[in-house]
Amino acid sequence: MKVYNIYKSIASVMLLAAVSHGMVSCSDTWDDHYDVTDSNGTESLLQLVESDPQLSDFRELLGMTHIYRNHRTSVTYADLLDGDQSLTVWAPINGTFNFDSLRTLCLTEKGDSTVGQHFVQNHIARNLYNMNSQTDESVKMLNDKFLTLSPTALYNATVQPGHYNLPANNGLLHVIDKDAAYTYNIYEGLTSLDEFNYLGTFLSSYEKQELDEENSIEAGIEDGNKVYSDSVMVKRNDLFHVFDQIMSEDSTYTMLVPDKATWQAAYDEAKPYFNFSTVEKGDSISEYWTNVSLMRDLIINRNRQRSEQDSIFTTSYSFYDWPYHVYYKPFEPGGLMDPANIIDSLLCSNGYIYRMKQWPFTAKELYFHPITTQGEWESSRKDYTFCTFNNRSVIGDTISGNAYVDIVAQNNRDWTVTYEINNTLSGTYNVYAVILPKTVYLANSRDFKPNKFYGSVTYIDEQGEKKTVAFGNANNTFSNDPYRADSVLIGQCTLPVCNYQQPDATVSVTLNCSVRTNEAARYSREMFLDCIYFEPVTDDDAIAAETKKRKEARK
Repeated sequence: MKVYNIYKSIASVMLLAAVSHGMVSCSDTWDDHYDVTDSNGTESLLQLVESDPQLSDFRELLGMTHIYRNHRTSVTYADLLDGDQSLTVWAPINGTFNFDSLRTLCLTEKGDSTVGQHFVQNHIARNLYNMNSQTDESVKMLNDKFLTLSPTALYNATVQPGHYNLPANNGLLHVIDKDAAYTYNIYEGLTSLDEFNYLGTFLSSYEKQELDEENSIEAGIEDGNKVYSDSVMVKRNDLFHVFDQIMSEDSTYTMLVPDKATWQAAYDEAKPYFNFSTVEKGDSISEYWTNVSLMRDLIINRNRQRSEQDSIFTTSYSFYDWPYHVYYKPFEPGGLMDPANIIDSLLCSNGYIYRMKQWPFTAKELYFHPITTQGEWESSRKDYTFCTFNNRSVIGDTISGNAYVDIVAQNNRDWTVTYEINNTLSGTYNVYAVILPKTVYLANSRDFKPNKFYGSVTYIDEQGEKKTVAFGNANNTFSNDPYRADSVLIGQCTLPVCNYQQPDATVSVTLNCSVRTNEAARYSREMFLDCIYFEPVTDDDAIAAETKKRKEARK
């Protein structure tokens, strides 16, 4: 497998990166926190850099790149190196980095931030790091990247003989033969590299810069608004809570990424399931949930796995979502991490991006999940006639949620009950009523009379109009097997619009008890309802059913 670093010339990148939290302030309090406690030098780090002619380009960039800027003042990294904080600087010599491009970037606020994050901060660390150490260690730079420090090099940059461990009154200076290469983390790779723009554009659209008021320094009030002399800005992305901080530098991630054509095919398949045409800004909501649903199982936190050979949990996994977001035997043929499906990998600062040949998921694995509405959920029972309810708890392998509802007819009358169904997609479902035998309540019960009923599904169409599909009637009913937990197929229904993660349900199921007077000896009006179950149906299911039908016809 081909493996290579993804750092590239910063001149080609215009990633807007926030300055590290807690590093962007040059207040007295901050200086005191990182004050030098042990230094033998008499000059500052800035003065040491200025005294070395081969560091003139680095010095100029220090003076052009800002830690923060606002309408009152601006502080550069040259100011930082001339202050009282304890720092270690690895300064690359002239001619070993693209100085002209970096200087041009510094002329704009966005480019200034990029140079600070990708270049300047990548050569400065807090505290003192001596190059005479006998063992390798990991150094956290100001941009939160962790770079390997050996006795003679910082990552890929080697120190010049006789030009390291130079003491200053605020730290140590090491002169290196080239710039320390900047390696993207997974988030930066997706949002910065053109080859991943079909994913990066979506991710970066939720990115924003926010003022960190707690760590910013107030300068007073102007026109009724707070003014800050030291403005600490941090990068936020509303999607980080979904994708488990793939910008974090302190975990090891793997992200599976298809090529653009494969992604587009998966997107085109998923999009019809997220038809929000009856909702305000439905197109935007559809785009959001289609992307999120496809991407949520592409990310793996390697630090959270138990035994990767047996199973892999994606970052979307939680106990309450089982059995989803778990993939068994991932390295076997056809598995999630099948080596035969991996084209190559891109080394990132917090893991790897693996490029895939084929899309490894089905709709049912990612987003088109069954929907279970428990019979005992009072909040889902929105309408009923001629009946009362007894909610009961019971532990059983075949009982959903370890509870059910006992629907009791009033005055021996046929009853109706309606349940709202939440989180439906715009797709086809088989609709079941799961009915339990009377023995779940009384083990010695001899009441084995089945229920007799029919049902209907109500939904809204693409024009927002309410529609009802009837499954059976008083003359065409369903009944259950009274000796077991029985999933009774009421019917199949195609829902034209999506109601996923919406506050108000637009789909409901109504059950109608239908026992004639002369049938009371054979059927029971009392129903032990476990749940209403919506089973997804895809084209693959239809093909499989047709194949099975043909095979049976040949017998």
